[in-house]
Amino acid sequence: MSRFFRLNWIAPASSILIFVAILYFLSRTQKLDAIVDVWRRTDAAGFFIAIFFMLFVQAVSGYRLKVITGAEGLASIGYPSLLRIQFISQFIGYGAPVSALADLAKAAMLKLRFNMSLPQSIRYILYERICGALGAVVIGVLATVWQFALPIPRSLIEIQSAVWAAGLLALAAILVAGWLNISSGVALFDRAVRAVSALAVMLRHPATVGSLLLISLLQILGFTAVFSALAQGMHIPVSWLDLLLFMPFIFLISALPIFYQGWGGREAAVILTIGSIGTISDAQSIALSVGFGVVTALSSLPGAVLWIMRPSMRKSVRFEIEQTGAQ
Repeated sequence: MSRFFRLNWIAPASSILIFVAILYFLSRTQKLDAIVDVWRRTDAAGFFIAIFFMLFVQAVSGYRLKVITGAEGLASIGYPSLLRIQFISQFIGYGAPVSALADLAKAAMLKLRFNMSLPQSIRYILYERICGALGAVVIGVLATVWQFALPIPRSLIEIQSAVWAAGLLALAAILVAGWLNISSGVALFDRAVRAVSALAVMLRHPATVGSLLLISLLQILGFTAVFSALAQGMHIPVSWLDLLLFMPFIFLISALPIFYQGWGGREAAVILTIGSIGTISDAQSIALSVGFGVVTALSSLPGAVLWIMRPSMRKSVRFEIEQTGAQ
């Protein structure tokens, strides 16, 4: 097994470790049966509404790549094709034991569908990840400012502020690097510098930034709607406003590559935020977060259908992944 695949087992391992630790500490203070009881009382209607909203989130997320490729002059790339790739990569992310395979498969499909080089398609996927995270940071800053007017624990506001400060520093570093003409003579390093410079140029265009921020806002609103539908279906008394204000933080933590599809990190973030304001218990927080994970997995099933319908694409993507993993 190549070094690439060995390293990427870190994500599922860390997710399992954190999730088990949360359940262990929860069992010391509350009965784990409380989580099961919440699931038993879940209304099917709320669950299916949550799946509908998650499909909306996937559709919005797929358009981010359309904006990125359009900013690079590839206006001919059609959104329907990108949406199919979005659903398929989402399915692969849940079907594969190694979470990074979803991004690599997405890059391979971009390469094969639009006749571009693999380094170029990988760069677009990295841009998509970075822009999604930066969008959550900007929206998170505004949400945290709003929290000052509410009875939110000051320590929780400080934790979020520290995360947003780190994100803004990363954004500043990208923009500054775009103005620097750095050349080391090391091919890999110089390619990375050129990629960052191209991203900085993209982020200096108001129209592109506006589109990316709108996508991030719709994504955050969609995730909030998913959590809200689940909360109502589970009879968990959490307000829509609280979910909205904490969603950028929950999204950013769960999107970190050290977690497998957000598991573990998402549960910890939900307990830290929604569970700490005194309206719901830790057991309800865990039940809500796990329900979100299940909804996300089920919403990837359209990608399974599309994946099965394209046997030639499956073979080509597997070949690209094997070739990349062997390097």
